[in-house]
Amino acid sequence: MNRKPMDAQSLCEGLIADLETQIARARAIAQLPAERLLHRPEPAKWNVLDVFEHLVLSSGVYLQGLEHVFATRAADLPASLTFTPGLLGDYFTRAMLPKADGRLPLRMPTIRRFDPARNTGSDSGSILRFVAMCEGLIRLLNRAPATDLNRMRIVSTLGPLVQLRAGDAFRFPIAHQKRHFTQIERLLAQH
Repeated sequence: MNRKPMDAQSLCEGLIADLETQIARARAIAQLPAERLLHRPEPAKWNVLDVFEHLVLSSGVYLQGLEHVFATRAADLPASLTFTPGLLGDYFTRAMLPKADGRLPLRMPTIRRFDPARNTGSDSGSILRFVAMCEGLIRLLNRAPATDLNRMRIVSTLGPLVQLRAGDAFRFPIAHQKRHFTQIERLLAQH
């Protein structure tokens, strides 16, 4: 694994660009007819809105954790020009990213609390909530170069035993979102 230090400013700019691309695509998808967004390839499979709600539930954990550490710790930490990914954070992030051909390197079941059908379900507001969450991440990423993304820790979606460096807590959910955008595109191509 390549866990070399990264330029913090460049990292943040790249993640913002990824989020802006995801926001633009989500807004375009929101304009599609409801029948396309609600189409299920099989009765037990997710539709497009379910995928967006899953992202709101899972990435929202990281947004909340990042908001908390930025509110309580960021101002007290001197800026670091570099970010070095943590061992687990880097592994999880790389495992989430789809390959160039769209294949997923590691298939994994959805944790129960992030399955929309087992929680609040999805609705027409799922895409708007996703966009708002991404905008929240962008606001924090704009502040991130002024602090130390190595020293702030965020509890992962796996629980308090697995904490990620703040830089990885940005990288991982954005990679996870990229993964699910490949799923969304497949769903849209089927109907």
